[in-house]
Amino acid sequence: MPKFFTEMNFKFSFLFLFAALFVTAQVGSLNINVYDEFSKKPLSAEARIVGANGSTYSGTGNISVAEIASGTYTLEISSAGYNPSFLNDINVVPNQNLTFTVGLTRAAAEIQEVTITRKTYKTTVESPLSLRNITSEEVQKNAGSNRDVSKAILSFPGVGSTATFRNDLFIRGGSSAENKFYIDGIEVPVINHFQTQGASGGPRGIITVDFIKDVDFYSGAFPAKRNGALSSLFEFNLKQARKDKLGYKAVIGLDDMQLMVDGPLSKDQSWSGLFSVRKSNLQLLFKAIDLPFLPSYYDATFKVSKKFGNGDELYFLGMGAKDSFKFNEDAEPTLNNLTLIDRIPSSPQWNYTVGTGYRHLAENGTWLFTWSRNMLDNQSLKYYRNIETPENLLFDYKSQESENKIRIDRDFSWADYQFSAGTNINFANYYNDSVLKNVTQNSVNFDRIESDLNLLQYGFYLQTAKKFFDNRLQLSAGIRLDASDYSDETTNPLEQFSPRFSLSYKLTDEFAVNFNSGIYYQLPAYTALGYAESGNLINKNTLRYIRNAHLVGGVEYNGKNNLRLTVEGYYKKYSNYPFSLRNQISLANIGGDFGVVGSEPLDSRGFGETYGIEFLAQKRTVNDFYGIMAYTFGYSQFSNAAGVLLPSSWDSRHILSVTAGKYFNRNWNVGARFRMQSGLPETPYDLQRSALVNIWNIANSPVQNYSLLNSARGNLSHQLDLRGEKKWIFKKWQLTAYVDLVNAYGSKSPSALPVVNLQRDGQNNGIIANPQAPQNEQVYLLETGEQDSSTPLPYFGLIFEF
Repeated sequence: MPKFFTEMNFKFSFLFLFAALFVTAQVGSLNINVYDEFSKKPLSAEARIVGANGSTYSGTGNISVAEIASGTYTLEISSAGYNPSFLNDINVVPNQNLTFTVGLTRAAAEIQEVTITRKTYKTTVESPLSLRNITSEEVQKNAGSNRDVSKAILSFPGVGSTATFRNDLFIRGGSSAENKFYIDGIEVPVINHFQTQGASGGPRGIITVDFIKDVDFYSGAFPAKRNGALSSLFEFNLKQARKDKLGYKAVIGLDDMQLMVDGPLSKDQSWSGLFSVRKSNLQLLFKAIDLPFLPSYYDATFKVSKKFGNGDELYFLGMGAKDSFKFNEDAEPTLNNLTLIDRIPSSPQWNYTVGTGYRHLAENGTWLFTWSRNMLDNQSLKYYRNIETPENLLFDYKSQESENKIRIDRDFSWADYQFSAGTNINFANYYNDSVLKNVTQNSVNFDRIESDLNLLQYGFYLQTAKKFFDNRLQLSAGIRLDASDYSDETTNPLEQFSPRFSLSYKLTDEFAVNFNSGIYYQLPAYTALGYAESGNLINKNTLRYIRNAHLVGGVEYNGKNNLRLTVEGYYKKYSNYPFSLRNQISLANIGGDFGVVGSEPLDSRGFGETYGIEFLAQKRTVNDFYGIMAYTFGYSQFSNAAGVLLPSSWDSRHILSVTAGKYFNRNWNVGARFRMQSGLPETPYDLQRSALVNIWNIANSPVQNYSLLNSARGNLSHQLDLRGEKKWIFKKWQLTAYVDLVNAYGSKSPSALPVVNLQRDGQNNGIIANPQAPQNEQVYLLETGEQDSSTPLPYFGLIFEF
């Protein structure tokens, strides 16, 4: 391993030295499309560069900022009668014309004057709190994120994670299955490589961060137009392609290589496109740091847009990924490595989402029509001790999920009220043809799953908003109705009546109090709905929509120099949660690892509650400094078999995150993030039962004692992430070198459970303590040890922009 890094460091150092010989100051340009946030109609506006320069540019609908020196800028966008907005951390690249879009909201009209409010941080009337916005540049400079949005979100309050290398985000005490994701109005169910089916986590994000304008992250106060979100909603807004010519960007990193192209596709510039392909190098990194598994992936992303003369827009977008991995046979044979090799299955996976949208500007608002199709193919194969013989087969899992979705969204105004209304329909198919052996709380099961489920889901929504007292008081109310033809328990939309209400009152120009309440519903995962035995859907008459009622209140302060302080308290009450009949636990406790969630007999008896308080202090870039401090104190509890509330697997009482960074002269940027999270609940192993030969040969691991569900606690987890970045600017291109060190000091494993495996003889067979006993009484001798410390993960690479 030292030789590997020595060689890599030499190569990168040579490139940096070579690049420095050709550095010269250069210029780029910007196009800023400015429109009314609600009607989407173009506005006459000005753009002012914040800082010593202070240059001002103007235009109607489009502001051209030409011949601006390469570097990082913040711009203030203003228009008469509208509240100003900001473009933060804009990276001007030499010889490139970058396009940005900015929506402005109307200012309060008083008798004598218009009251203008400058706002650096995004909120809406529908979501006055629990909404955080993060830009592409903020993601890329976030220490420890390695250009991955999900990891950057860990800097915000209410967000926890299960492991250093995974994106299993639990938000305000809810599992990762409760998160929803949209890109430019199109739902994208799979955003991670090696995604856990039935949840949303995985080790690496798919979405190309360079194509993102910004992300709206909701941890509550969900708008009525979005269905199925119980804990969080991610709205990814893609950037506009450059207008002058095709531009190219290449990333050569230790973990992956990526090529991106964007620019005009027609002479009149009405057609434009974004294109990206990426190949994993992660297997090289994992082999270098001696991990026992070597993941590999490919992904691609595109968006093609057509702008019409009347302001309408037609767009096509798509993204897909293919994942696989193999074992590292040269890994050091430690107890931890051998255990992982014994247990991790071969899990090839592929997925895609494609869609199209048409946005029409009407007289008093907009229409948005979207169609999309997505598909996930998930396979998993495992043999006992990886010996591929029929008798050693533990499971052969083959599953596919596909959806075709249509959405119609209408935004319009009437008098002083703003309305949003629409409908969505989803045609889904779930296919499963699998053979599985598994050990549950009181039995050993041999499952033959044959399922081919067709499903219809649909919904309607209406939401309205009104501002009073010169915009000091803002109110919003909305409803949703959702239903599915799955069973009699899900067909009546009135059973899923989903009201919501928001209030925001501005005490002063700096202080505001905010409130939201709502009831949200989510249909259980297809793995649960489609579980079948002998051709019969076992869960058809027992599952219902999961219900979650939210109550959130908070205080917000927006001060000088982009300072924002918020305090929010939340309470969430769950009912109808899927409950495992075999293990007698709520599925709310599952979903933080590789595999499948929900493919078993279930009912809807589960219930729970989460509550807590969050604090956020944030400062967007001012005087070349930026930072976020977030703290969350919370509880997460779900019911056990006796109907008693116990700590859930996401019950991290304390989560602290401190993120900071600074720009230096000569285009240096340095950042750091420290995260600390109190130990998560864990269920102890039943080592006596696990040692039974008949149990271990099927479970292939120790089995948990669910009668002691979450009665233990993991270790206090903490880690320091570091990032450094240096840019060299050339005549017609730019070179960026970055280093991102995740978990810099190799902190202790978050899990306090022991590593358990068999004691082996000279032929690598498990040693039976009592070979003369009857077969069902024979037990293995077990070996136990401590979890290895979490491994520091060094990511570094070069970014070329032309």
